[in-house]
Amino acid sequence: MIAGELAGAMQRAGLLEDPVPPAAERWIATFLEAFGTRCTTIDEAVREIELLRAEATMMPALELERLRNRQVVFFLDAVSQYVDAQAELRDLPLASDIPAIADEFGVGHADALASVRMALTGRAEGPPLELLFPLIGHERIMIRIGAVSSRLLHGRGLEPIAHGPGGVPFQTIQPQKPPEA
Repeated sequence: MIAGELAGAMQRAGLLEDPVPPAAERWIATFLEAFGTRCTTIDEAVREIELLRAEATMMPALELERLRNRQVVFFLDAVSQYVDAQAELRDLPLASDIPAIADEFGVGHADALASVRMALTGRAEGPPLELLFPLIGHERIMIRIGAVSSRLLHGRGLEPIAHGPGGVPFQTIQPQKPPEA
């Protein structure tokens, strides 16, 4: 898939103006780096772009339940504040910054990265967060994290469900002690 072909498909779908501005060319290059091997057709790529540009994302109910605790809510809010303070979302050291933020709230590093990915995309897997952040953008990141927090706090509150599918005891992401300095 080449950038010009994708730009044309985006224009036909009403997702991009004509002529293509330089900032959009950079966005398309980032998209191709992130999703180029994941999307085998232009239609798949356009669908992914529509999902990236949406204000909200759908999250599986059990994944939302995993996030249902105070530490995760505070952690996600801190990630939102981190994003808000950045002038540029490209080339952020997220592999170190997100775990550092997680340490402040007692959230394990793998859980922290998974929570951010789930809040932003509604998926457990995908391109690196370093590529997703500039694709989603400041406002959408903050909107999506805010929506997850709102669902957690104003849905059933922070009381986790007792059992998951098949009656198996269910557990949210568990707080951890901060790493030794």
